[in-house]
Order: sequence, then C-alpha cells, then structure tokens
Amino acid sequence: MPQSINKYKILVASPSDVLDERESMDEVFSELDKTYGSRNNLVLELIKWETNTAPAISETDIQDLIDKDVGSDYDLFIGILWKKFGTPTKKFGSGTEQEFQNAYTRFKKKPKALQILFYFKTSTPLSLSDIEPSELEKVNKFKKELGKKNVYYWEYNNTEELQKFLRIHIPQRIDELRKTNIISESNKKETKQAIIEEELYEEELGIIDYQELIEESFGDSTQALLRISESTEWIGNEINKKTDEIQSLTAKKLDISKKVARDFFRRTAEVMNDFAKRIEPDIPIFMNSFEKGIDALSNLVTLYCSDIDNTQDAVIQEITDLIIGLLSSIKVAEEGIESFLESIKTLPRMEKQLNKARRNVAIKIEEFLNKLKISYSIANELYKNLHK
Repeated sequence: MPQSINKYKILVASPSDVLDERESMDEVFSELDKTYGSRNNLVLELIKWETNTAPAISETDIQDLIDKDVGSDYDLFIGILWKKFGTPTKKFGSGTEQEFQNAYTRFKKKPKALQILFYFKTSTPLSLSDIEPSELEKVNKFKKELGKKNVYYWEYNNTEELQKFLRIHIPQRIDELRKTNIISESNKKETKQAIIEEELYEEELGIIDYQELIEESFGDSTQALLRISESTEWIGNEINKKTDEIQSLTAKKLDISKKVARDFFRRTAEVMNDFAKRIEPDIPIFMNSFEKGIDALSNLVTLYCSDIDNTQDAVIQEITDLIIGLLSSIKVAEEGIESFLESIKTLPRMEKQLNKARRNVAIKIEEFLNKLKISYSIANELYKNLHK
C-alpha cells in the first residue's frame, strides 16, 4: 500500500562567497533523510536557486524571478552570510536580504508555520584583498537588524562546522513544526510508494549500531588526544631542559661563541620540529574520529528524543554523562594547549632555524586548537539539544 510521507521544504539563501557551504547542503540533507527522515516518516527537500530555478527574463529584476521559481511554501529558511552582502535588488540591499524578508513576513503572519535559521561565518579570508569594507559593513548592519527582529542567529568557522550544526538544528526546528501539526496543503498531498520508504530504511542504523560506533570512534579520538597531550608534555620538558642549559651557561659567565650558541639553537629547533612531526598525523585522526562519534551520538540523541518514551531516563542520563565528559576533556586539553602555545610565542627570535621551528610548531598547535574549539561547540550543541 502507498505510504503517506510528510515533506518539509527548506530554502537556502546566501551570496556567492559561501559556495562551499551551499554545495555541502546536499550531503547534509542526504544524511538527514536516511536517519532523521526515515525514523519520522518524512522527507526533506532542499530548495536553492541552483536547482529550483530556470533561465528567463523579468519585467522587474532577476530576484523576482528567483522568488517566483522557489515559491513560498517552504517550512524552513536557512540564511548564510560571510564577507559579502550580495547583489542589490530593486527592493532590498541584496537577494539574500529579499529572500529573508519574504520568509520573515510569512513568519509574522503565521509564526507556527515557518522557522528561520541564520548563520554567519566568522573565519578570516585567506587574503585581505578578499574583504570589501562596504560589503562587510552591510553584513554587520544586517546582523544587528536581525537582533531587533528577535532572530537568534548562529556563528560558525568553516563548512564542516556548519554541517554539524545543521544536522542538529534542522531536526530540532522541524520537530517544533511537527508538534503544531501545521503542514501546508501541498505537503498533505505528498505521498511516496512503499518502495521509496524501503530505500530510506535500507541504510538505517539502530541503537546498538550507534552505541558501538560511538564507543569505537571516541576511543580512537581519545587515544589520538592522549598521544598529542603526551607529546606536548614531552616538548615542554625538553624546552625546560634547553632553558636550564642556556641559563647554566649564562650563570657561569662563560663567553659563549656564536658557533656554540648557533649549535644550541639548532638542537632546540630540531626538538621542536620533532614535536610538530609527532602531532601532525594525530590531529586528523582525532578530528575524523571525533566527527564520526559526534555524528553517531547526534543520531542517537535524535532517535531517543523522537522514538523512545520518557521511561528511558537512565539511557538519556548515560548520553548526557558522555557529552559532559567530552566537554570536560576537550576544555582541559584546550587550556593546556593554549598555555603551551603562549610559551612558544614568547620565545626570543634568536636564530633563523629556531624561528622557523617556532612558527612550524605554532601553526600545528593553532590548527589543533581550532579543531578543539569546533569539537567543543558541536558537543555543546548536542548537550543543549538533549535538554531543550
């Protein structure tokens, strides 16, 4: 028999400088369809101008054509801005602003029929020439206006982090819409044959699968974190030895030749480069394993929140404890790494090889710190989602 499946449409609006984020949406929606969608008997449809518009000519402006093609029966609006505000239209400062205003007007008329998610990218462009002050000023002004409209926007650093947030935020907001039982007439008529439902369930994992994946992934991530911490402790001890060595020579008031000094700094540089080599392979191991674990944990949280009744408090508490442990471990590691980074940055620029090694270590540490901060924000989002 035909299986009735509710369809929720999500419109994405943004200028061209976040093209990577727009392209990554397809992956996010595919995953959500197979996990969140299949368990809740619904389908998510991504709407964006790249796939939902066609060439034409307009009597007014191009944005009006886009608005007509994408329609107004979507359930979620996702806006993304970074360093560009976009191309002005006849009505608004950019196409993105016009699309947002369309959604906001709909929300004001029927607050329970639509939700708005807005994200701002905070990372610095690779080149200062990519920044247009006038565009950035428009973005910042628009951000302030959102606050006045009671729009609770979010910030992210890179595409991967945005994907993580969307996997958490989209189900959260759709669940709120589902509770109101407000579905557009077009959605009420949407049906899918049982064969499509089977395709959605084909790759679905169960509770035990997620638990095993979480245990394995976080185990690998923890081991990588331990190795990085051990390497950091090792380099700290080595730097202290080198500091004691130079202080000892200075205390004896020996006339240190340039050759001796250069040899000392060369050996110190070798130690620092060795440290950078040690942690380099473990950084991607940590992040990749953490991402797998956090995805599995996110799916497990969604599954429990949607499929399991409130009698499973012990299981919810177990998940909560796991997230709290993650947050604590990440914060401790972050504080230790930040302290070490500061000590590296304060080393005097005495010799070119030492200076190069110092920069090399600082780059690796800053890369790892950034990933730790991303990990913490994602885990924190999961915790808030579990206790909303």
